[in-house]
Amino acid sequence: MKSIIIVSHGTIAKGIYQATNMIYGDINNVNYLCLEQTMGIDFFRQKLDQLIESVKDADQIVVLADLKGGSPYTSAVTLLSEKGLLQKSKIIAGLNLPMILSVLFIENEIGDKEIKEIINEAKEGIIEFEIPVEENENDDL
Repeated sequence: MKSIIIVSHGTIAKGIYQATNMIYGDINNVNYLCLEQTMGIDFFRQKLDQLIESVKDADQIVVLADLKGGSPYTSAVTLLSEKGLLQKSKIIAGLNLPMILSVLFIENEIGDKEIKEIINEAKEGIIEFEIPVEENENDDL
């Protein structure tokens, strides 16, 4: 079974976790950790280290981060590397709700093909609302 860890600045990870639980249902293989403004990076890394330690026996560890290159993302990469867990981990930045739902709907291990699908789903979830043009507005030509 895979274990999913959501990491973010502020409370984004908590909000995504709660929304996912509402939409998907039971998500006992998902954990989250928020780097809050009042929290030092060392404390965040300590908490993330404990979280990774608690899921290290999973078949696969999937980390979803809000921002590529941000402290939550780089902390996850560093800690997974230090623990020798990078080979069985996938780390994706640009967290949104379609992304985590895509990860959850994949029952088997996530490979390169699935990563591309997950990223595509996440991108497709970003759209601008367009006011529909009524057909008779174009009839004036």
